[in-house]
Amino acid sequence: MPLINIDDVQSWFTTDRLLLEADDDLKEETNVSNEVTSTVASRYDTSLWVDRTTTPTLIKSIISARVAAVRYREHYADQLEEENYADWLDNWFTMTLDGIVSGQIQLLDATDLTTALTSAGPEFFPTDTSSVTEPAKFSMGKTF
Repeated sequence: MPLINIDDVQSWFTTDRLLLEADDDLKEETNVSNEVTSTVASRYDTSLWVDRTTTPTLIKSIISARVAAVRYREHYADQLEEENYADWLDNWFTMTLDGIVSGQIQLLDATDLTTALTSAGPEFFPTDTSSVTEPAKFSMGKTF
């Protein structure tokens, strides 16, 4: 299932600039989604992102921005000047994706694997208080 829809991509354009057809199949979406999920997989469990409802909001924005940049380039290929809107979208895409991977940008609606792994480590005294209510089964310096 696609992780974005036409409305997500269209949100990057004004209707007088570029209007996508309602039945557009967004052929670029699969490749862009694979690129994005592969990039952030070291930090987030992307296997849960199977459709538009399970994909974090910022990830949908990143994917749709890249698809919009591709479409913009295709549509205005003969009119593009050196610095254009497609380049701006690509720069935003790259900067945001890099920020997510580096940890500078957090996805609010996804669990960061690096945080989950470090917080699930073993506990020892004084944070592990399991032997406070019951005597310890053994202690250092005693003979069994």
